Amino acid sequence: MDILTDEHEREEAVRKWWHEHWKPIALGIAIALAGLVGFRQYQAYQLSESQKTAYEVYQLQTQLASRGVAALGDAQKFVDNNSDVYGSLLALDMANVQIRAGKYEEAQKLVAFASANGGDLLAPQCTIITARLFAQLGEYDDALSTLNNLKADSYKAEIAEARGDILNAKGDRKGAHDAYLDAINALKDAKLQINSVLQLKFDNVIEHGDTPAYKIMAEQAEQLAQEAK
Repeated sequence: MDILTDEHEREEAVRKWWHEHWKPIALGIAIALAGLVGFRQYQAYQLSESQKTAYEVYQLQTQLASRGVAALGDAQKFVDNNSDVYGSLLALDMANVQIRAGKYEEAQKLVAFASANGGDLLAPQCTIITARLFAQLGEYDDALSTLNNLKADSYKAEIAEARGDILNAKGDRKGAHDAYLDAINALKDAKLQINSVLQLKFDNVIEHGDTPAYKIMAEQAEQLAQEAK
């Protein structure tokens, strides 16, 4: 493996790698990350719910993480008997397993269950995952239509980033550029850190006159550090 010592060479190598591999990252890993989001929401929600049920969900989540497809049977039994937020959270974990196995239609069914039974807690995230799954299947118009139906200010950045991924996959570079920029601006307005994956996405479709996202990230980090003093 060549060792890149020149900053420009490193940047160009990263750009080339991202150009070749962005789609499975944007439309695959991004979907899987929903399980982490769901778990964090679950942690907050469980404070006022049955500890026994919460622990059962945790055990099944652990099994899904370690055994994958082999653990789907036990998890499905729980979901069949719990059409509530607990069953919905577990359904999202099951969807992640199906996504990793390339079974996107099965994942769609599980996300639909979570959306129908998870209430306001999970509805926005389920909608974003559904849109990404449509895109994974090449159904870009359905993906965009699904996102357009989601009105949630607290998910403004996530919606814009997902729209950028879908438009990029569709071949609409300009649309992807504008959507990624919307996501960056939404994070800046909310004083939330711009993540490195979004930075790569934007810099891959950057236009003349734009400030590269990595510079925006550096400026943002410096500003947040000054405000924390």
